[in-house]
Amino acid sequence: MRLWLWAACLLQGLWCLSAYHVLVVFPVPSRSHNALGKGVVDALLQAGHEVSWATPYPPKEKVKNLNIIDVSITTPIIDALETSMEMMVKMAMNFTQLKTYTRTISKTAITAPALRDAVIKGQFDAVVTEYFFSETDAGYAAVLKVPWIQVNGVMMNPVLEDQMDEVRSISTVPQLFNSAVMPMPFLNRLLNSFMYLTMAADKWMDWSEISSMYKEMFAPLASARGTSLPSFDEAYYNVSVLLVNSHGSYAPALSLPPNVVEVGGYHLKDSVPPLPKDLQELLDGSPQGVVYFSMGSVLKSAKFPDVTKRELLQVLGELKQTVLWKFEEQLENMPKNVHIRSWMPQDSILAHPNVKVFITHGGLLSTLEALNSGVPLLAVPIFGDQPANAERIALAGFGRHIKFRPEMAQDLKVELREMLSNDSYLKKAKSLSSLFHNRVVPPKKLISRYIELAIETNGAYHLRSSSRLYPWYQRWMLDQLALVLLVLLLAFLALRFAFRAVSNKIWGNKSIKVNKVKKN
Repeated sequence: MRLWLWAACLLQGLWCLSAYHVLVVFPVPSRSHNALGKGVVDALLQAGHEVSWATPYPPKEKVKNLNIIDVSITTPIIDALETSMEMMVKMAMNFTQLKTYTRTISKTAITAPALRDAVIKGQFDAVVTEYFFSETDAGYAAVLKVPWIQVNGVMMNPVLEDQMDEVRSISTVPQLFNSAVMPMPFLNRLLNSFMYLTMAADKWMDWSEISSMYKEMFAPLASARGTSLPSFDEAYYNVSVLLVNSHGSYAPALSLPPNVVEVGGYHLKDSVPPLPKDLQELLDGSPQGVVYFSMGSVLKSAKFPDVTKRELLQVLGELKQTVLWKFEEQLENMPKNVHIRSWMPQDSILAHPNVKVFITHGGLLSTLEALNSGVPLLAVPIFGDQPANAERIALAGFGRHIKFRPEMAQDLKVELREMLSNDSYLKKAKSLSSLFHNRVVPPKKLISRYIELAIETNGAYHLRSSSRLYPWYQRWMLDQLALVLLVLLLAFLALRFAFRAVSNKIWGNKSIKVNKVKKN
């Protein structure tokens, strides 16, 4: 008996030695961004590690090995955006405003006492942060002197390609905000190049401001911890692993360095929770099918203009299908087939076999959840990557899209009629869903293993792109191009000199002969 007790203690001790303590910082006050953070946390907890999670939405229940760091101080930032849908569209199209919003979140989060205390006093083995135009978050790992794992909630973009030094596919692969069909025609390739140059120029112009912000945010914390703060350049490019919420079933393939890992759909639950009893009965009792309508966690259908809400109700009421609409207010004169709720268990609804179409804003997480269940999408994109996602959905053949405008109800009616009467969209959605699920390693396993690898190898330097050892002009071979141009210039000058010398000799001899003839 005593031998078994010693063995159990030994095994427990070995487990503790192999478990790590990871700081996970996801401060964006949005339910979708919080779901991304929870996906990382769940992956680490399932692997047996301890996690300290900085989140604006602290869970009510306690979880073993999970320490919550409350950064709800950031929630008023998104509350300030609660305005009309049209105003949100205008703001979102302004890239400068978007960056100001996201960087304000980073600056506000670090003022949370619990997070500051964790950075000053905590002992961690690694830091995981979300990239959302939040370059200054490099400071967490810089202060703690641990490997930095970054998570990108959408597809790769030129800024991250530069940070990780991915092999650029400027002329062949559409970037995040470009939804062109491949192979791209000339004008799309030209637009793609322009987008790359624009984002590169934007980063260059912002660099000094971001660097100052980084020092302002983290220099006091480094001093309080009794350590030095590296330069922003050094901290920013010191990413051990980048986890990208992408997969070849819905996004173009890229040439990626070994420390950039695709984990598309990692936030999805391993098993879908059962529907509430009333919803289960409603969906089961809808033989004609169900249309599910949700604009996500940030955008709210209640913010639609009154004329839009009125006309949408009329169009949806004409359907023979049951309609579930995530709507945040009470509506009058509700059609019998339309059911509204302020919150919907989206993944459970999409998993029901009677759901025929998902009307969505085209956000990536909603797209992935539909792909996971093989449900066709009708997208009404608003901002960010949503328009490009909507185009990709249509190009892939598992959905359609319309443009948001106050009078969009009739557009939606036409597209809904097409999708409900043509089963090709459903078949394509099921086919892509099969590709989405067919993976060598589940994404959650990849997340935990690559974080462990970064810790065990002190930063996964062996996986990083070696081209980061070279200045930018050498990576783009501009020094070699300059040499070639110099050689060509010297060759041209030499030929020009030789040509002039020969010409002068020939014409000089002729001139002498002419002069002799004239004298005679």
